[in-house]
This record gives sequence, structure tokens and C-alpha cells, in this order.
Amino acid sequence: MDKQPLPPVESLSFGIYPPSAYPPPSFFESSTRLHPALVIPAKRTGEVQKLLKDVMFNETKRKSVYALEKGIDYEESDVAGSYDPNKERKFVLLRQRDCTDDTAIIDDVVFQDETVKSLIESSASKTESTTAPEGKNEIRKSYINMPASPYHLLTVDQVLRRLLPIDTDTADNSANKVEEVPSSFEIAGHLAHVNLRSESLPYKYLIGKAIIDKNPRIKVVVNKVGNIENEFRTFPMEILAGEGLDVDLLNKLCNGELAEDVSSKFTINKNAEPGMQIQLKIGKEHQSLMEVQLKEHGCRFKLDFASVYWNSRLQGEHGRLVQYIVQSAESKQKCTNKDEQKQCIVADAMAGVGPFAVPLTSSNAPHYHKTPIICRANDLNPVSYKYLQMNAKLNRCFADRLETYNLDAREFIHKMNADHIQVDHFIMNLPQLAPEFLDAFRGWKFDENSDRPMVHVHCFDEKARTPEDTARIEKNTLQRCERALGCLGCFTDADTNEAEVRVIRDVGPRKNMLCVSFRLPREVESVDKLVLGDSNITEKRPRDVTSDEECFLKRTKES
Repeated sequence: MDKQPLPPVESLSFGIYPPSAYPPPSFFESSTRLHPALVIPAKRTGEVQKLLKDVMFNETKRKSVYALEKGIDYEESDVAGSYDPNKERKFVLLRQRDCTDDTAIIDDVVFQDETVKSLIESSASKTESTTAPEGKNEIRKSYINMPASPYHLLTVDQVLRRLLPIDTDTADNSANKVEEVPSSFEIAGHLAHVNLRSESLPYKYLIGKAIIDKNPRIKVVVNKVGNIENEFRTFPMEILAGEGLDVDLLNKLCNGELAEDVSSKFTINKNAEPGMQIQLKIGKEHQSLMEVQLKEHGCRFKLDFASVYWNSRLQGEHGRLVQYIVQSAESKQKCTNKDEQKQCIVADAMAGVGPFAVPLTSSNAPHYHKTPIICRANDLNPVSYKYLQMNAKLNRCFADRLETYNLDAREFIHKMNADHIQVDHFIMNLPQLAPEFLDAFRGWKFDENSDRPMVHVHCFDEKARTPEDTARIEKNTLQRCERALGCLGCFTDADTNEAEVRVIRDVGPRKNMLCVSFRLPREVESVDKLVLGDSNITEKRPRDVTSDEECFLKRTKES
């Protein structure tokens, strides 16, 4: 069978392969291997399994007992008499050597095992068998041709490597080659989220089908079809496979067999780039499908994946920062008198649905009684705010420990200072823009009787390839924070304000996510306070962001 079973993409009406183009499992099982076997009476299967447990075929998720095969284990003439092949089974043994010939496999070393030999010989001594064909032993040698890697054991990556025209495959002259196998995806509850490159879009429905097939718990696969386009950190998505997708209608549409208007179900644009001409964009009718439930660090979260920001790949960072804050709270308790013990206060300015706030304040958390932590959690997105409150109830986060806000992040930070909340930690998890929101700390009024708060800011920057790159990127990142705070040079001596830049995760070939932690510099107190609502200041600060993005791209090209 040819490696590439798909027709040329140019032959398709919209340049997108329909779900019906997905080949059968046999296509992926092209290589097979001969295994030695025994034909045994079906009623003795349990007995034989116990006797031959050390030499039976025992690969994970694969059977060791099969029905008999006509032409190998019995002939048509045998059935004409009283013989019933359903009364026998083929019991597969461990293969001791590679064989491609059916006569050679019968002489496999495994048949010399004492227990196997004893079984065969004891059946040969019987004068009559009630299950075997006339003239044959009740237990006898056989063989079976089994797929080397059956479809149900293959991973998504293995399936897609077999299915798609990979660029490294010199034997395939297809014009639509894929440089990188699109087998990476994020899981959130019953939903899988992919971010396909343009070269993979003609195969998007096949990729979705592969993910669904290999992950039984996943009910729907979605693909990001645009950039984050609003202040709520959400992006448009389309459904590739699973519930919510009318497969029959999509097959007809991709094959150009549909004359009726389907604009109410699909977005069709023949002038769009290849792979984007047909889309099933997620709308209000998919809300129940987009609502997922998941667990992280012992807490349960419910969220609408299409309407809030959630990234399962940040699970490690959520746990790290929560643990860091808990440990700092424990240290603070040890350093104060029992009569003057103060609770640790955390202000999460971009809290989302609560990945930091909920584990910090849940009454189920191990630190809840011995290390009290109060969290004031805020998010501008009203949907995130709704799920933040919902998750607080799910995880028994009581009102005296978790207080929620639905404000702009700058307004929230100003409110903390105006209300004289002695915050120990500020969390600002908005990687695209968070450093620019540091301008809300300008003019901050410090409490002489409390420590300066630690600030944890997440952001993006280029990926370092050398130690020199690392030092330069850390310097650029700290300077970006200095500009927003309005006090240039405050992090020149990193030890003074405990400034640290940490790589959180690999985002792309040239991009990393970072976390900048520092004590709020005293210099901000002398900077003019930011006036909210000023026409020169917008929620997104597009001029600052564009400038930083341009610097990022320029540095990437130079490196």
C-alpha cells in the first residue's frame, strides 16, 4: 500500500480533506509479524493460560487468544463433518526469533519449552478428541500473523506520521508537505485544543479525527483560528472533530456535493487561505460543549474554554508560585511574635478563573489552618469573574479568605493602595501585557510598618541560545518593567529589590514565557501617580505593546 492514501489536495473543492478521507485502521497496520501459537479446546483456555503464563504473548492492550483461521488451522472439508471450529481457540505464544516463513515459525524455540511440549504430547496420547478435526491432535502447533503495531496502540504522533506527507519524506513528491507533525495539543477536561500551522490546515479534520480516536475521554477538538483579540485574553476557535460537528454535512461540503445553503452552520470563504475556506466557528450554541471541568493541584475548576483564558501547560507554574507564597507566609509567621502574627495577603490582579487564588485559599488545602492566606482576586472579564466565584464554592474558599473583584487591573491595584491593604504578594498573569500594567504602581504609598510587597509579573520574550543571550534578555525584561514603573535603573542592582527573571515554559521556536519577581521599589513613591481614564492611557497601552513587540522581533532577527 502506498504511504500516502490521500488524493491531491488540488482535486478537492475547498482544498480541505473531509473526515471521510481518514483511512481505515488496516492502513496504519501495514507491517505484520508471525507469532507461534497453539490450537486448544475453547473450554481449556483458562487452564492453558495458567499453565503457560511464562511463555504466553502478553503485550499491553493486546489479546493472546483468537478465533481459528480457515486455511491455517482447519480446512473447509473439516467443517463438512462434525467438526466445529468455534469449539477451539488459537493461543498465542511469545516469539523467540524473527520469522517470515510459516513453516519456520512452527519450529520456534518456544515449542521446546517443557510445559508446552508436555501439553502437546499429552493431547497426542489421546485416542480421540471431541474438539479437533479428524486425525488431528486436540492441542497442536499453529501460527498467527499479527500487526506489528495495531492501530489502537499507536499514538497520535505515529498515526499522523503515517498519514501526512512529512517534509523529510523524499519519496513523496506531494506539494502540500508538512514540516512539523501537528501532534501536540492541550487538554482541558473533555476538550483538546490545537494551534495548527497554515501548512497543516488542509488536513485539520483528519488531525482532529486522529486525536479523538486515540483519546477516548476527549469529546471535542478545537483549533485556534486567530490571535488574542480582546482584553479578556480569548481568541476565536473552530471545531475540528467530535460533538457539535455535523460530519455527514461536512463531508458533502468538502467534496463539493452540497447545493443547499449551510451558512447557518459553517463559515465559507473561498478567498481565504488554504485550509480556512470552511470553518465551524464556536458560537453561543456551543456553550454547553465548551464548558469543561478539570482538576489541578487538588482543586476542581469549571470554565468556559471559549470565553475565558486557561492554559493547562501552566499547571507547573501555578503550583510553583502557590508553593512559593505558602512558604514565604510560613517564614513570615516564624519571624513574628505569636501575639502579632499577621496573615499573608495576596492580590491577584488578573486572576482568571482562579488557578492561583483557589489553591491558596481552599479550605481543603494542607496549609489552610496552620498558614492562613487571604487572597483578593480580580478579573475584568465578567465570564471569568462568574467562574472564579463558582470555583470558590466548588473548593470551599470561604469569604473571609477569598474576596473577588470585577475591575480593570489598574483600578484594582489602585484600590488596594487606597484601602490600605497591606499586600504581601501581587500576581500579574497576563503574559502579553502584564509588564505594561506596572504603571499602576506609580505613586504607591508604602506603609512604614509593613514590608514592601513582592510582585510576580508574567511576560513573553525571545528564547536564549547562549549565556550572553540569557543575560541580555534578563536585562531587557527588567528594563521593560522599569519603564512601566517610571523609575529607570531601579533594577540595576538586582539584589536591592530581589529582582529575579525565571523561564517558565517554552512557547515556540523563538519565544519563552518568563516570570519576573521583585520587591516593589521605593522609587515608585516619588513618581507621579497614573490617572485612570487619561486619554493617553488605554487599557491595552497599544503604543507601548507595539514598541516592545517590535523590539522583540528585531532582537530575534539579530540573534
